[in-house]
Amino acid sequence: MVDEITKRVSLVELFYDLVFVYMVSRATEMIHHLHHGIVGLPVLGIFAIVVIVFINSWMVQMVFTNRYGKLSGTNVIFSFVDMAILLYMSNSFSATFDWHLATFFMAAGLLSLTLCIQYVLVYFQSEKKIDKQITRAFAGILIFRTVTLFIGGIFYQSRVGVGIAFAGIIISWIAPGFTGKYTKASSHHLFALARTAYSINYRDVW
Repeated sequence: MVDEITKRVSLVELFYDLVFVYMVSRATEMIHHLHHGIVGLPVLGIFAIVVIVFINSWMVQMVFTNRYGKLSGTNVIFSFVDMAILLYMSNSFSATFDWHLATFFMAAGLLSLTLCIQYVLVYFQSEKKIDKQITRAFAGILIFRTVTLFIGGIFYQSRVGVGIAFAGIIISWIAPGFTGKYTKASSHHLFALARTAYSINYRDVW
């Protein structure tokens, strides 16, 4: 049996996880609005997109935290900035129901940008080849999502702009699955975290 590498979880990381749980609980309010006793497909679609953004952002952050996270001033600042963005996003759901998706797209794009900056910083600080490969891969995914979300936020009144944002969200959600050859070393611990997150989200939704 391969020994697992354990990492002490800081209070900042725990608080960060709690913010995500809070965000998912707020997101479920989107499907509480019934039309003739049912939840409309457009609302379910937007709800799915919102949850994907949250879970994908959490997963990307956990990969970073598990491999490179340190209780440094820089990481703490980034964590609090990300938490502030997440809390701000929680207030964008009412606008989402009016199909004014600009607020959510811009906030999600800003969150993606801050995550990307963290990976870029580690890329230039790392000397190991595997770390450079991992950080380059995730930075590329995040910058792609950032650009598509900003396009959606700026051109939210256009179906093309919204379509680009949705496509960016879906592609960036799938893309980390192709980084497995780089992240095998931490895959077991990450899977355990992911399983916990999905179980929390499932119980919260239902």
